[in-house]
Parts: sequence; structure tokens; C-alpha cells
Amino acid sequence: MRIARIRNAHKISARRLSLELGQSTEYINQIENGNALPSLEGLFNFCEYFNMTLGEFFEDRFNFPVEYSQIIAELNKMDLQEINVVHEMLKLINKRKNN
Repeated sequence: MRIARIRNAHKISARRLSLELGQSTEYINQIENGNALPSLEGLFNFCEYFNMTLGEFFEDRFNFPVEYSQIIAELNKMDLQEINVVHEMLKLINKRKNN
């Protein structure tokens, strides 16, 4: 499911991904449906294609690794005061969501 989530976050079809990685669409679908496992080389190619590390791929704390990576890239452009404002805003959003 993680491969499908990452692929969908990038708005790439299974067909396009299969062509880009030199794999069959059926193979990509089998992996996404849990009926097959990617080879180690295939996993490296997938991560390289999406510009992510294996660590980011396997980090199970992150449900949305692509989106988190994009957010972190934006946070890295901010100073500490701006980051603190964003942090306070996130806490408010989560507090409202939990009430």
C-alpha cells in the first residue's frame, strides 16, 4: 500500500510508473495489491524515481512521506520564529480536531 500511496501523492498512474521503471503494469499492480514484493533493485529504483531514501520509504511513523518531505522542505526555508508560529498553529488545529 505504501508504494500506491506514494505514487498517488505524485499523481502518477501505475501504467506511467511501470513504463518509467521498466516494469509491467501488472507487476506494479501485484506489488500494490500485496500479491508480490519488489526486488531490492526495484525498491531502490522506486525510491530514486521519487527522490526519497529507503529510510524515508520504510519510516512507518509517517503515513504520508511525500507530503511530510514537502512540508519539511518549506520549514527549512524559515527562521526559528516562523517555525514556532507554524508549530503553534498545528497544535491549535489538532486541539480543535480532538474536541
